[in-house]
Amino acid sequence: MTRHPVAALVLLVGFVAIVRADDLTTVVGKKLTGQLVAVDAEAVTFKSGGSDVKVPAKEVLLIDLGNKVVTPAKDTKYHEVELTDGSVLRCAKFVLKGKTLAVELLPGPAGVAAPALELPLTAVFSVCRNADDVKHRENWQAMLRNRGKRDLYVMRQAGGGLNFLQGTILEGNADGTDLTFEKEDGTKDVLRVSRATGGLVFNQPAGGEPPATLCKVNDVFGNTLVAREITVESGGVKVKTVSGVPVAYPAAAAVAQLDYAKGNVAYLSDLTPQVETAGPGEADLKAFPLLEGKTRPAPYLRDRFLGDNPTLALDGVTYPKGLCVSADTALTFPLNGDYREFRAVIGFADARHGNAAELKLTVEADGKVVATELFKGKDRPKGLAIDVKGVRSLRVAVDRDYPSDTAAYLILADAKVQK
Repeated sequence: MTRHPVAALVLLVGFVAIVRADDLTTVVGKKLTGQLVAVDAEAVTFKSGGSDVKVPAKEVLLIDLGNKVVTPAKDTKYHEVELTDGSVLRCAKFVLKGKTLAVELLPGPAGVAAPALELPLTAVFSVCRNADDVKHRENWQAMLRNRGKRDLYVMRQAGGGLNFLQGTILEGNADGTDLTFEKEDGTKDVLRVSRATGGLVFNQPAGGEPPATLCKVNDVFGNTLVAREITVESGGVKVKTVSGVPVAYPAAAAVAQLDYAKGNVAYLSDLTPQVETAGPGEADLKAFPLLEGKTRPAPYLRDRFLGDNPTLALDGVTYPKGLCVSADTALTFPLNGDYREFRAVIGFADARHGNAAELKLTVEADGKVVATELFKGKDRPKGLAIDVKGVRSLRVAVDRDYPSDTAAYLILADAKVQK
């Protein structure tokens, strides 16, 4: 029987819509393409090549479902709700009724439904109005850094600053227009929610030890959920955040990525090391580059290079993360036995153009030397991979064997420890 070409095309389109290709990347850079089947605290199950493959959760870096995050159109107004676990939700509207905050998320791609969310106030940290306004966001973050220990009813001022009332937000009324606010002296007022033109901040009481974070879920609506549980079923994805909020996505098309990097990978530039240096001390970082009347590097710089071109680059490859370490400097990082491997790409920024420096890199694990590398002249960058399983402290030292006042520095690009 000959199939009509239009019917065949319809069947093909239907097949493509059903079968999606997901990509899983491990912490060591291996890739697996297939379909996400299941997620639990111990492993991720992927259907690939006709069979189910289980990848231990500690080996997963990223799962990309191939769905793109929708960028809000220019001049789109939105508010930003942050949960106590760090989850961030962009919403077009929010309504405070009783002790619940109902939010309407920003729209995503055509045909992809956003989940309906009703958040218990106990899980909400803040509601920032008009988070699309960059200046307001800056003022908001500055306010949060200096806030006290009470709830805040925040108002924007004509000059662009913020003013606020401190007290306790008790609850909203039935239609969400007003809230009951207990002031610091114990008296209560009824305030219009709309007049909190800056937003609301909830000072949540400290609880016990929070549940372990599994990963971050990035959805197509521009939200980030800090997840403790994920269930894949009936074509949809259910997430429970660390703060206990359930979020049900009707279709996997609403989820962009599952990001495991925070739990499984730590970049050295995000850690705080103990610093040993023969040059300027840690307190001199803010004074860089002028130290004692001379242009000298600070002991190390995070995620940037020196001078007018702050980009970290080796052999023409740019790296967003890494360290720029001055000669005669050692950095000791606390690992607490949590990681399995240390990796980095190491070299001189200007090796292709010649470099008079000659520097030695020494890596120690719990006081034992586990690697030494000499870099000189036009040496190309070298990749380094070191077993640090069970290691509690990692010491990285950059030395030279000759006295000199000339600045010399080594780049440790993409320097990270992995579980």
